[in-house]
Amino acid sequence: MTTTKPAARELAAPLLAVLDDETKSLLHPLLDHAEALEASVRDLRAQLDGLRSQVQRSNAASLIQAGFKGKLDREKIKSALSFQEQGTRVLNKYVLKRDRFPDCHVLDTPHGDSAPNFRRLLDTPFYGGAQPTEDGCRLILDRVAADGFTKVIWINVREEAVLFVKGVPYTARVRAKLNENDLVPGLTGHTIQVLEASLKNSLMEQLALRNHAFEYWHEPTPLVNELAVETIDPTDVHTLPELMEALQHPTIENTTFHRIPIDRENFPEQDVVETFVDLVQRADMHTAFVFNCQMGRGRTTTAMTVAYLKWSVMQPDSVVEVPDGLPMTRSHRSLTLDPSTIDYALGTFKVILALCETLEQGTHAKAWIDAAIDDCAAVYHLRRVIEECRQRSMAEAKPAKRSFYLHRACRLLERYFYFIMFGQYLLEAHVQSFSSWLQLHPDLFRLLDDLGGATYPSSKVLHNNILKFDHFPGLSRLPLVLGPNVPNYRQLGGMPLFGTAQCLELGIVDVLAHLRDVLGHSRVIWINLREEVVLYVAGKPYAVRKRDDVFHNVEYPGIEVDEITAIEATLKTELIAKVQASNGLFMHLCEPQPLVTAERFDAIQPETDIKTLEEVYAAAQHQGYDVRYARIPVSDEIAPEEKDLDDLVRLLVPIFRAEKSGAVDGHTAIVCNCQMGRGRTTTALVCMYMLRAVVMGQVTLGDGHKTRFHNIDALVSLLENGATSLALVDEAIDTADHVQNLRECIDQCREMTKEVGLPSAKQDYFMQRAMNYLERYFYLICFASYVLEQHATNFEVLFVHWMRTRYGGALYALLDNLCFGTEGDDHVSSLRWRWRRKRKLVNRLE
Repeated sequence: MTTTKPAARELAAPLLAVLDDETKSLLHPLLDHAEALEASVRDLRAQLDGLRSQVQRSNAASLIQAGFKGKLDREKIKSALSFQEQGTRVLNKYVLKRDRFPDCHVLDTPHGDSAPNFRRLLDTPFYGGAQPTEDGCRLILDRVAADGFTKVIWINVREEAVLFVKGVPYTARVRAKLNENDLVPGLTGHTIQVLEASLKNSLMEQLALRNHAFEYWHEPTPLVNELAVETIDPTDVHTLPELMEALQHPTIENTTFHRIPIDRENFPEQDVVETFVDLVQRADMHTAFVFNCQMGRGRTTTAMTVAYLKWSVMQPDSVVEVPDGLPMTRSHRSLTLDPSTIDYALGTFKVILALCETLEQGTHAKAWIDAAIDDCAAVYHLRRVIEECRQRSMAEAKPAKRSFYLHRACRLLERYFYFIMFGQYLLEAHVQSFSSWLQLHPDLFRLLDDLGGATYPSSKVLHNNILKFDHFPGLSRLPLVLGPNVPNYRQLGGMPLFGTAQCLELGIVDVLAHLRDVLGHSRVIWINLREEVVLYVAGKPYAVRKRDDVFHNVEYPGIEVDEITAIEATLKTELIAKVQASNGLFMHLCEPQPLVTAERFDAIQPETDIKTLEEVYAAAQHQGYDVRYARIPVSDEIAPEEKDLDDLVRLLVPIFRAEKSGAVDGHTAIVCNCQMGRGRTTTALVCMYMLRAVVMGQVTLGDGHKTRFHNIDALVSLLENGATSLALVDEAIDTADHVQNLRECIDQCREMTKEVGLPSAKQDYFMQRAMNYLERYFYLICFASYVLEQHATNFEVLFVHWMRTRYGGALYALLDNLCFGTEGDDHVSSLRWRWRRKRKLVNRLE
């Protein structure tokens, strides 16, 4: 509120009363001007009061609007969260979504709404389709009966749990991922059905609490989900076994239901294949087979093809062949296996060509499998899908999508590969089971691992990558006897065998000087076991890391020596050019604190400061040291491959024999290293210890440790020198346990899988590692047995060949069923899954 002050004339009145007229006439203009100023001030005050009022009103309006907008935003967020929470919850985790979705039915056949993609493989007892409704099941039985069959074996190959409500199938989905089935790896048919029964019980409880109101999701248009509600009778809820058991048909004598889950992309497990084979083999001519998955595409087609192949070889004329070796009863396209004219649509990938050359009837098996794939391709053609994924892996602009399609193409190519092996198995027809046949052909696993001779690209090594200094806090586990440049340096007993982490360049010279000047070893063989790309910059070792995963080395599983040498040479060239363009500044990562990285710049002379491993050891030779550098790339934390151990034998046995015969003076020192000098280095030291002790005649054994692993007990019983081999391995392990004891590692990882509250992903991680360590232990015992046997014949037989032939398929039968006999290890017990870890990681499928 503005206070009114006296006007100018009022203030001047007492003065005017005492002044003469002449003086007053002089003051009147001034008073007039003062009054005008007063009027302007009053106007300005009025305007200012108006502005203040507007600002107050504006602030109040803004607060009201902000509050209203905040309320709307809160309501939107609350509505979105409420929307996600909607749907009848089962097992406190899932909501249910109707199984059917747009464009599921692709065949020009009737009843697509109740029995989508239902078809019969012409002139065979095999039918397939998507998940039918209850009415669809009856329609299928009608069709099967009309075709003259009186018995039905119905095989559901789905991995996901299914419930039927009012005769319609629903699947359990996680609320945040309504467009994805929730899959639990490794579930058997029985455990899936237990899960389905649990889902039903949970749903029944929820219906009782909601007055039988059933909320579910469905997909009226692609990838658009809507919530629906209806009232149902609890008696309308059924599991798959309940539904199938209730099915009756007047002319079908019996319907036998099987739940045999298979993976959506991989070839079925061997036991699943053998179950299919057994069911087909025992069925009579009146029995029909019905297969289904969710869409009736990949899994259904795969199962139908396996059954069809077995059925085909059982037909009376299946053994009749024409001169080109193909079955007379079928017609085939001509097949060219010339790599220069590869047509990927025909499935002629490098690994498939290599497989056909390896198998006795490889070309014939492929042609037969291709014909079966063509016959079963009503809704899904395996070779075409592989080629489509391969093309998209090259055409997609986003790296994540390229990687997705490449990964999928490789998985499906593996399925195709296994199909051809299965075809060869059926053509041979004298082996009891597919598993037994695979165990007699372990070389085929390795063939798949390198994708038929695929090589790693040696260009653009630094693309999306960065170099990180090899050393980090906690690397050193042993006293630094030769200084900080040589972490984890140790000697194995009194033998001239040494291990270390990746040394600095000066550290390598320190080791060589110590071996020559202190221990008297004038000759040194230095074996680097790393399969990671390593480069020395200004005397320090650096490894390649991905920018989004800087704490793990970029791995090159299955890489050969010439490949990794070429990549390191390319990396050197790329890095020199990059540093030169940066005026001699080298940017890299280091780890000043555990799991904390920092970027650093160092000023270097790129032409002289950047060296490959070979150049580092060549520089040591120029300084007068007699050192021979060797590279045997080995994958970290897994068992060595047979060929790696053969490389050790070829490299070291001549040296040990020469020393024993006195052909050379003194002993050659053998040094090996990996990054930390831990797992791979310790394994190599154990192998070298056994090899040298046997060749030099220095084996003095006590009793081996009593094992707690039934697979190892079975191996010891199988080997003719099993007890001696076990004792030799255990002695070597105990002698080389400076930084790692293999038996203790197995026990520790097994114990970690039992930790209460440990996430399932971590449990799988530790189980995988425990299994890898157990496989390493298995291989060390096999290698000890081989060394004890073969040293008398100067190792004329390679370890690779010895493993395959010495005991038939018995060694690989044990390796293919490697486990601890507890729950949770089935998915890593077979060679197929463990050896996949060693498969080459390619960026292009050929």
